[in-house]
Amino acid sequence: MSNKGIYIHIPFCKRKCFYCHFVKGEYDAEAIEKYTDALVNEFRIKANANDAVDTVDTIYIGGGSPSLLNEQQVSKIVTGLYKHFTISTNLEFTIEVNPEDVTPAKLKALRNAGINRLSIGTQSFVPADLHYLKRTHSVQQSLTAIEDALDAGFSNINIDFIISLPTQTQKTLVNNLSILEKVHIPHISAYILEEVEDGEKKNLRDEALYFFTLDYLNSLGYIHYEVSNFSKKGCQCRHNLKYWKNKEYIGVGLSASGYEKGLDYKNTENLEEYFAKVNAGCLPRAEVNRGDANFRGIVVGLRLLEGIPVNHFAKYPGELELLLANGFLIRLGNKIAVAPKKILLLNEILTYFVPGS
Repeated sequence: MSNKGIYIHIPFCKRKCFYCHFVKGEYDAEAIEKYTDALVNEFRIKANANDAVDTVDTIYIGGGSPSLLNEQQVSKIVTGLYKHFTISTNLEFTIEVNPEDVTPAKLKALRNAGINRLSIGTQSFVPADLHYLKRTHSVQQSLTAIEDALDAGFSNINIDFIISLPTQTQKTLVNNLSILEKVHIPHISAYILEEVEDGEKKNLRDEALYFFTLDYLNSLGYIHYEVSNFSKKGCQCRHNLKYWKNKEYIGVGLSASGYEKGLDYKNTENLEEYFAKVNAGCLPRAEVNRGDANFRGIVVGLRLLEGIPVNHFAKYPGELELLLANGFLIRLGNKIAVAPKKILLLNEILTYFVPGS
């Protein structure tokens, strides 16, 4: 039996970022306290619904802004996890934090609670970029948060970057990324900006800046292992690898998604409905789907630069050969991967494998 991951969604923010597509709402102290209790109830309901005891070896608290949780709320969540699930001693436990939300004392409390990995929403070390993104933290707050995290005992840290901003040039990107040479960060997530306009995602990708970022991070010793993710050797995000390697994970919280026993599911996006279902002892699911497992494996797996076993494409011999012949896919031993220079065309490549198309 393989180990599972748990994703926990905290849907509260002090302000809404225009580029964020996750379900979220305005911060409210009373609501977040009620929500914390509901999460623990969902842990219990979920654990009781499982017909087998699963060991959990990765936990990821995302959002939203999980760093708005206070020390008591974090402790309540951690205690609930250990009460209702079998937690591996080899645990990767991540929480997302905003630079402006954390203090040395808060970071030490997170570390003492058993959280051993941070994902810091830096986004940029350039003031003009932060102004464009309407971020409320400064460059210095990001640098201080990193220093304080290291002092608190966090060695496994991710920094989020956003690239392809209208304010960015290759020169400003060099100034941005060069700071990584001064701090000891083992993992970088570099996302291409997507704005939301009238409910639609608007991709502002600048291919030149994207590939410049890849080359620059490689020169600093980072390995490009997934479309938007880079790590020093041995520091890949184990939790996110569960997504990309088509492994099982449990989704807990408002709008959280999970994948178990061949089923994709998603919890309700309505907070009051979430509270009502959990308080009634019901799983708060809004959607449950059993799709084509092989297609799912291709969709998530081709995000990895290492590729996926060639047998995933047994149903698509013609499509595979066409994409190989035209240089969109490449062979890596017994695996098939997207050609590095074609990685931004991944969505278009995947259309060739849609069942029934």
